[in-house]
Amino acid sequence: MFRLPHYFKVVIDKKRDAQMFRWRHLIVAVGLVPVLIIYIGLVMQVADVVTNIHLVLDFAFYLVAGLAWIPAASRVVGWLAKHESH
Repeated sequence: MFRLPHYFKVVIDKKRDAQMFRWRHLIVAVGLVPVLIIYIGLVMQVADVVTNIHLVLDFAFYLVAGLAWIPAASRVVGWLAKHESH
């Protein structure tokens, strides 16, 4: 039975892994950008109702709304980076 040398298998595996990394990047780009756009639209709608009531409320709203998307985005980017580090 004919067997490929070990180094050919490593090259084939790396090529397949590189293609999977490209798909992960595409999934993140196609998924994360529209979700952020929808989030921004929702925040703008809520801001119309909440703002101009009190200066402190405006500050608190924009602080929370501006930072609320970061944990979700960091989980997605962390997932992407975790699978690339192998």
